[in-house]
Amino acid sequence: MLLGLILRLSLPGTDSRLHPDEALFAAQARHLSETGDVLLRRADLDKPPLTLYVTALSFRVMGVSEFAARVPNALFASLTVAVIYQLAQTLYRSPLVSLLAALLCACSPYLLAFAPTVFTDVQATWWIALATWLAARGRWGRAGLSAALGIAAKTTAAWGIPLIVVLGVLNTTQSRDTWRDAGKHLMRFAGVLTLGVALLVLWDLARWPYSFLRLDYEHNHPDRLIRSDELWPRLEAWGRWLGHLAGTPTLSMALAVLLTLWLVRQLRRLRRRDAALDWAIAAYGLAVLGGLWLIAFNTYDRYLYLLAPFALMLCGRALAGMLAVLPGQWLRLAVVIGLLATLCYSSLPALRGELPVGGDRTAYEGIDTLAAYLNTDLSGAIVYDHWLGWQLAYYLGERPAVTLRYMPQPEALADEMADCGCQRYLAAPTSAQLRPWLAALRRAGVNMQQVFVSPGGHFAVYGLDAPHHD
Repeated sequence: MLLGLILRLSLPGTDSRLHPDEALFAAQARHLSETGDVLLRRADLDKPPLTLYVTALSFRVMGVSEFAARVPNALFASLTVAVIYQLAQTLYRSPLVSLLAALLCACSPYLLAFAPTVFTDVQATWWIALATWLAARGRWGRAGLSAALGIAAKTTAAWGIPLIVVLGVLNTTQSRDTWRDAGKHLMRFAGVLTLGVALLVLWDLARWPYSFLRLDYEHNHPDRLIRSDELWPRLEAWGRWLGHLAGTPTLSMALAVLLTLWLVRQLRRLRRRDAALDWAIAAYGLAVLGGLWLIAFNTYDRYLYLLAPFALMLCGRALAGMLAVLPGQWLRLAVVIGLLATLCYSSLPALRGELPVGGDRTAYEGIDTLAAYLNTDLSGAIVYDHWLGWQLAYYLGERPAVTLRYMPQPEALADEMADCGCQRYLAAPTSAQLRPWLAALRRAGVNMQQVFVSPGGHFAVYGLDAPHHD
C-alpha cells in the first residue's frame, strides 16, 4: 500500500497538459470554486457533480493548477489499493492472496496511468470497491451509501451494483439464514442506495431547464448493438487496453492463462464459498466485457477502469493458488520477488507518461501557450473554434480575454466570414482535419495568414480577412 501511494503521488506533477475531457471537468470545478454555483447551472454538464466538488475543494486548498486538479485522483487511486487489500482479506482470509492483489493493483501500469488524471472513473471505482468491501462484511447500509456516492461520481458506477450484491450475499450468508434474512439485508442496501440516487435526481431537477442526466444519456449511451464488421476491431481494441493491465502484454497474457486454468479447477469446487466467489467475480468481468464489446459503446480505455481492480484481485487469487503447489518456501518467495520486479519495471512507461492509456500525454503539448497567446496578443478578438473548446475552457481561464465561437462545419465558417466584412481568427490543431476548413475558406475568397504556432507544432492560429466586394 505504501508502494502504491509513493508511485501515485509521484505522478500529479507530470509536465503534461490535460486531455479534453479532463480540461472540461477542471474548468467546471474551477467555476464552482470561484463562483460558488453549487448547482453548476452554467456548466455544460453530462456527469454527476461529486468529483467536481472534490476538485473544486482541491482548488480552494491549493489554488487552481493542473497539479491541484490531479491530486484528488492520485489519493483516491491509492485508497483503492488499500480497500482491494481489505476486500481480498475479507473474501479469502488469506494474507498471501491479499498481498498479491495489493501488489498487482499498486504496480499496474493501467491503474497508474489514470492516477494523475481528472477522469471521473477513478473516484467512482473507489466508492464501488469500498461498497463491495462493506457489503462483504455485512455492512449493507454503509455499502448502499458508498454505492450511491459512486453513482454521484459517475453514473456508470451503477454497473458495479450486481457485483456488490452477489459478493456480499455469498460472503455473509450463513447456513442458518433464511430468505427473509437475505431480503432484510438487501432492502437495507437498496433503501440507502435509492435515497442517495433520489437526492442526486433532486439536485438535477433543481438545475432545470438543464439536466446532466439528459446530456449523459445523449452523449454517452449507445442505442444499438454493433455491426458484424465491428466485431473484430472492437475486440482488438478492448484486448489492447487489457494488455496494459499487468504491465507488458506478455505478462498480462500469462496472468490471463493462469487465471483461466484456476477458474477451470474451481469449477469442480463450486459448492465451496471461495470457489463461488471466484466465479462470481469472473462472471461479472465477462459480462462487463461482453457488454462493452457487443453494445456500441465508445472503445475508451477508461471504461475498463471499474473492472480492473477486481480483475487484478482475481489474478492475485490465481497466483496464490499456483504458489501453493510450488515446492519450497524459497521458490515461492523468488516467484513473488520476480513478479514484483517485473511489475515495477513495466510500470516505468506509466511513470514517465509514455503509456498510451489515460490520455496521450504529448498530444496537447502547447495548448497552454496557445491560450496565453489568445489572451494577450488577441485580447478582445473573436476566435473561431471547432476542436479545442473543452481544452480552452480551462486554459483560457475563468474570464478569457477573447470571445470563443464554435463553428460546426467548414462551410458555415466560410459563409460567416464572407458576409461579416471583418477580421477574425481561427484556432485549430495542425492536423489533416484542418484541411477541409482551409479549403472552404479559400473557395470563399477569405484571406488567411498563420499568425501563431505553438511549441511542438500541435496548434496554430490563422488570421482571417473577409474578401473585398466591389
